Amino acid sequence: MSWYLDSSAILKLILNETESKALINFLSEETITSTISRVEVIRTLNRMYPLSVTKGKEILSNFLLTPMNPAILSSAENFPESIAVRALDAIQIATVIFLDKTVEGVVTYDKQMIKNAKELGIKVASPGLK
Repeated sequence: MSWYLDSSAILKLILNETESKALINFLSEETITSTISRVEVIRTLNRMYPLSVTKGKEILSNFLLTPMNPAILSSAENFPESIAVRALDAIQIATVIFLDKTVEGVVTYDKQMIKNAKELGIKVASPGLK
């Protein structure tokens, strides 16, 4: 079964970070993300790592991209008050919930995303995170 990668995980595939090798070794099948991740990743690269934009686009081309749809957006809008995430992270989590039977869980390195995903019963992996 595939894993859903959020933007924090995708950036570790593009940039050489402490957890990058562990993440690469962890992934074994096709990976899935949201079209919103593509926007987040490319915007981050353009702003902070412009020389990595081409590599980022190449790596993103290997992902199965889940488009936004009304069900995902409605879910993201209606999380309980206890789920304290920013709008884009809410869309990421809602996408994982939408993909329920097709993904193992979410790969993320964002501490708030980890906390909220677990609270919602989503399996979380953060290979290499200390």
